[in-house]
Amino acid sequence: MGGAFFEGWVVGETVKAFASLGRKADIYYWRSHDGLEVDLLIQIGTKIHPVEIKLTATPTPHHLKPLNSFRKLAGKDAAEKGLLVCRVKEMKPLPENNLALPWHEFPKWLRGELEKA
Repeated sequence: MGGAFFEGWVVGETVKAFASLGRKADIYYWRSHDGLEVDLLIQIGTKIHPVEIKLTATPTPHHLKPLNSFRKLAGKDAAEKGLLVCRVKEMKPLPENNLALPWHEFPKWLRGELEKA
């Protein structure tokens, strides 16, 4: 149950960030035919940012599989990095061009991306 609340918080912060700039939130989710799922897709400019939302503080390669699959499928339309919003203490690079982002830094990260677009 905690994971669902955490996902809801991240989605709520996403909607708030867009609204604070007077924009409609371009957000979606993705599920593959074989069951892989990306929790949140955020369209910013011409790029789609795949975001996985996990309560973990210790990311594993398993958490990255949906991000990698989506970015491969989306090709040039996908953002350069996949984002794992989780309970890590500080931002850290993950394999295959992914990034672990502490949950409390997500609003700042998103605002920065929106302001660049």
